[in-house]
Amino acid sequence: MTDISREYSEALFALAAEAGRGQEYADALAMIRGLLVENPDYIELLASPSIPMDERRAAVDAAFTGSETMDDIASFMKLLCERGHVRDIFDIIDDFQALYKSASGVSTAFITSAVELSETEKQSLCEKLEKKLGHRVELQLSVDASLIGGLIVRVDGKIMDGSIKNRLSDIKELIK
Repeated sequence: MTDISREYSEALFALAAEAGRGQEYADALAMIRGLLVENPDYIELLASPSIPMDERRAAVDAAFTGSETMDDIASFMKLLCERGHVRDIFDIIDDFQALYKSASGVSTAFITSAVELSETEKQSLCEKLEKKLGHRVELQLSVDASLIGGLIVRVDGKIMDGSIKNRLSDIKELIK
């Protein structure tokens, strides 16, 4: 999180909260993120100083208007273009989503496992984390075969490393 992305995401979050449309903004930003990932040249178009600002604003209006929320986000995107920060949009969206989840009492748990978890294991892990933390948890899963077995859980700034790789490392340190 950069200072720029934090400032812009906080401003956008304040606008969403003031309008009482936090979920709408979160959904719209997730959709926009997906579109921008699929069309990376669009960011370059919006950031290009060789394209007149009026044309860049028109491109934003053509792509991101329709509902009141999308109109607000289009205005926000135009502001980013004008201030030269449109390339920070992914960080801004990520920061906004984190602010929204935090305000909604939702944590994201980053789970790294040695093998793919089954649906039953995912559900059980999610339920245990929710019970331990006392609020809703969303899982973001990845696989790292070098762990040999077990899990690494990162949530709310805490790391719980129950991997076999970590346990072997601990044993190695004891032997030294």
